[in-house]
Amino acid sequence: MSPDGAMEYGAIGPRDVIFSEKPPCSRGKVFLHGQRHRLNVRGILLSLFAPWLLFVFVYAVLSFRIHYGQPQICYLLTALAFLFGVAAPGIFAANQTKKKITDTNYTPSWNIYLVGTCFLAFFVGAFSGQYNYGRFMQPYYDYLNLAVYEDLDTNEFVGQQLMDAGRINFKAGTALELNHSMGFRNTEMFCVAPIVTKHSPYKALSNDFWAVGKNCCSGSQADFHCKGFSDPTSTGALRLISQSDRPFYRLAVQQAEATYKITATHPLFFEWVHNADTSMESFYTAGVADFVMWICCYFLFQATLTAMAALAFSKLVHR
Repeated sequence: MSPDGAMEYGAIGPRDVIFSEKPPCSRGKVFLHGQRHRLNVRGILLSLFAPWLLFVFVYAVLSFRIHYGQPQICYLLTALAFLFGVAAPGIFAANQTKKKITDTNYTPSWNIYLVGTCFLAFFVGAFSGQYNYGRFMQPYYDYLNLAVYEDLDTNEFVGQQLMDAGRINFKAGTALELNHSMGFRNTEMFCVAPIVTKHSPYKALSNDFWAVGKNCCSGSQADFHCKGFSDPTSTGALRLISQSDRPFYRLAVQQAEATYKITATHPLFFEWVHNADTSMESFYTAGVADFVMWICCYFLFQATLTAMAALAFSKLVHR
């Protein structure tokens, strides 16, 4: 300051200190001091919900009706989910990383984390959705599309007349004829027992209705103890869906024919249940419950990963 009190040119006054130049900061950082809250919230929310929604979409497409009725569209939607949810963001993230990796001020980016978790979400969703479909939903849709018969007498019909049967609720008094059960071993034990309506006014022409199960008999004697065998009120049957198991159950029936001198011209195989309609609905209930459980668990999993990533990024940037 000059003797007369005037501020000299280029001098710094007390007020000017608060307007001094800020330290340089690199552009494109996820965690910026001046914008930390805004960018953190955006990155965290995107990283939390995008992979989870991708998981939900893939899981739902592979689990439910569209997979059963229109498999081509189902797989097309799954491929598009991979393309737009994993591949395209991956290419974008790779290009961005190449540009920034040589920058000395480079900081961790949510882009790489997002692509990695989307990749994980896609494959976990595809695996769990396919499992849910095969285990619960496909059998349900199969039974729904096959015929249902009520109050059926096993002596009145032969197997060839009911080739389209998916569910049968037999007449009261129908039970398993355990003393004519048999088993056939092929790595696993395939067990069969005739389903017979007792005190029927009709004479059976053939023993064509058989309850089946795996590893629930010895094969050396009539000791069938598969699911439902001990329930005296059971009169329902669900058709065997598995094509691969059918030849082995057929061989078990042939052994029963030879052993007990009975006839089974066209045997049909069923799971013996208390009520066919209730058992069919249990597949749908289990499939929906599995879906809800998975989407809730995966959201918690994704939230945990995102929280850990946010903490790690914060330490890397502010170290």
